[in-house]
Amino acid sequence: MKLTELCSEPLPGDLDLSEEILIGNDLCGEMPRLVSEHIGPRPLWLADPSTWNALGDVDLDCKTGRPVGEEGLHLLPGHPHADTEQVGRVCGLVEGGGFSGIVAVGSGTVNDIAKMAATLSSVPYIAFATAASMNGYSSGIAAILADGLKVTVPARPPRALIMDSNVLAKAPPELAQAGLGDLLSKPVSTADWWLGDRLEGRGFDELPGRIVDDAVRQAATHATGLPLGDLQAHEALARALVLSGTSMVAAGSSSPASGGEHLLSHLWDMEALVSNQPLRLHGAQVGVATCICAALYHLLIDFDTPRFPKLPEWAKTSERIRIAHGELADAVLPQAEKKFSGFAQRSAILQEDWPQIRAELASFGIPTSQEIRTILQAARAPSTLVELNLEKDEAIDALSRARDIRDRYTVLDLAFELGFFPAGISQVMAHSGV
Repeated sequence: MKLTELCSEPLPGDLDLSEEILIGNDLCGEMPRLVSEHIGPRPLWLADPSTWNALGDVDLDCKTGRPVGEEGLHLLPGHPHADTEQVGRVCGLVEGGGFSGIVAVGSGTVNDIAKMAATLSSVPYIAFATAASMNGYSSGIAAILADGLKVTVPARPPRALIMDSNVLAKAPPELAQAGLGDLLSKPVSTADWWLGDRLEGRGFDELPGRIVDDAVRQAATHATGLPLGDLQAHEALARALVLSGTSMVAAGSSSPASGGEHLLSHLWDMEALVSNQPLRLHGAQVGVATCICAALYHLLIDFDTPRFPKLPEWAKTSERIRIAHGELADAVLPQAEKKFSGFAQRSAILQEDWPQIRAELASFGIPTSQEIRTILQAARAPSTLVELNLEKDEAIDALSRARDIRDRYTVLDLAFELGFFPAGISQVMAHSGV
């Protein structure tokens, strides 16, 4: 199936998209053909122990089209991180071993490593999804940890993607629940993207939203079937996640699917790594963070008494960031400084146009935090901080600092630049219900 067949919205012909998308059941038998057509005679299979075992009941010849020797399979360590070191190792394997391309068997981390390594090594890759846990499979970016900072880097989408609902439905339920949480951020991240364009002129396009809107609704409608292993529910989620990734290709960035809610999740990830704590599922964090950011949007849309702060001094701001972010400060500061440079321009627009901007934001019809939580609860996905094993104080702290980590304008910046934060943070937490 071509993406043009999966998507009801006409797609521009100049986009770098996956050439073939297979979503359905009993698709493992397609692997030999896909490897032959898209990768060539010498594929490097990339997985971690858990994702490789997800295909344990599939004959190896069926997986590869031929027996896999040790030289053709690279198992990442258990619970790997998509960081520059892992990407470099895989690049070395590809280039040193003369491999014609990469077959990624896994979900978020394995896919990001394979996508980045394939891009840097100038070889194709295909992805076999072992869980419907995130929307990055078909996107044109990879989320990579570089010097402690989670960044999104341009990378080519897979030439082909298989999402076999039999495999997806057998994955631990929390993975699909995380995929749903990642997907539900779309209305909030779209509003953030529009807001960044309104205040900074960075560009905004309605096409990416149209690409994915109907599929998101379908996935939400089938949410109750995800923890039950319902194949139709997993296929609906898979379609929506693929189209969400496609929307990012159409936009040329992750903006249609990643806003303030993703900054919160990325900050929690970064700080967990620094303190040697286990990572939570990214999409699970995003789902709860989306409830928080949706609540913030609704409070700001009703906020008619802004208290615009004076232009801050970069010296004082950078000192605050150094204290607030500790070990991560050196990685955070360049991003924060870029965003800081536009403060005066943004503030002038807000002071002149806030009533109109409020009305325009209201027209987006951003769902309430309770509406988002209802969908998450239908899938038995985390919808509260307790379910993430996060303390309320940790969430309050993240709301005060997450805006620093990326040069992307979001509702978190808006709250500070209207004078609503920091005093309003506790109100947002109460309003979000998380």
